Amino acid sequence: DSPTATRPGFRLACQYAANQNHDIFHVDLKTAFLQGEQFDDSRDVVCQLPPEAGYPPHIGARMKKPAYGLNDAPRRWWNIIDTSLRKYGLVPTRADRCTYVLYSDKRSTATAVKAKVHKFTDITSTVDAAIDYLTDPISGSQAKDRATAGLVCLHVDDLFMCGDSEFVERVYKPLIKDYKVGSEDINNVEFVGQRVRWNAASPESGNRPYISVDQNKNIDSLSEIN
Repeated sequence: DSPTATRPGFRLACQYAANQNHDIFHVDLKTAFLQGEQFDDSRDVVCQLPPEAGYPPHIGARMKKPAYGLNDAPRRWWNIIDTSLRKYGLVPTRADRCTYVLYSDKRSTATAVKAKVHKFTDITSTVDAAIDYLTDPISGSQAKDRATAGLVCLHVDDLFMCGDSEFVERVYKPLIKDYKVGSEDINNVEFVGQRVRWNAASPESGNRPYISVDQNKNIDSLSEIN
């Protein structure tokens, strides 16, 4: 298995899409590191210009942004993309810091609706609510009583996503507008060497559509190395 395939966030996103019958999306952002944070006056990076630039060999250039290979390039890119995802309303999960959840502004879970109907109708319900709060192992979790609209699993400049129409409007559309996109795919995508796709219903799947994750490309790559 690839490291990303075994990450809890990736498995969570695939399972959630399958359970909710949501579309799956993949976006590959173009020249990601060049879309990262700019260097300030405290960081001088001078590089040799390529011959096709037309300058003599003794002329160098001061970089405005980090390029691939610099040790701070991944972090400067992370700072930018993480800020954007949070701006769209996404929240990092506790299980996987590179997986984000969008909670719906329009819907609550069935538990929350039930709680609103029966909230503090008598002293018994008040005590029960207090006990539930004290014994809840995830008291204070942002997921409690909130409906999920979608998820994003981030791997450098690759984003694997799934969600409903609210997710598309609040996350997917702003993302492809704010960043230079190399490629976009839906429902049959390649994410860090894995083929993830929706498949048609079959007798083997109980006559229901299903999502499959194919890692043959990773296996073939390992075979070539060995």
